[in-house]
Amino acid sequence: KKGNDSAAAKYAAATPSDGFSIQEDKPYAELWMGTHPSLPSKDLETGRSLLDLVADNKALMGHDVSHKYSSKLPFLFKVLSIQKALSIQAHPNKKLAEKLHAQDPKNYP
Repeated sequence: KKGNDSAAAKYAAATPSDGFSIQEDKPYAELWMGTHPSLPSKDLETGRSLLDLVADNKALMGHDVSHKYSSKLPFLFKVLSIQKALSIQAHPNKKLAEKLHAQDPKNYP
């Protein structure tokens, strides 16, 4: 979606950053949220990174997940703001990707 019709643009605008402003003629299709140290999502009220919030509040993920992934989110959350329906994307693990490629290299390059 374009401009202020895009949820991704609205979320991005709500996050303090240097120089970001929504342009009404520009499409904004997606916004990623996560704990990657190069650009972690932040709590708007406290300014703390999502990485710090999760590390300090292990109950947010549960003990087993927190322990397995060293208190880091094992995924990125993606906000899509689109004009029409999209197909579902799923990324296979390496073994399945190799099998799919062997069976159908045109559709699984």
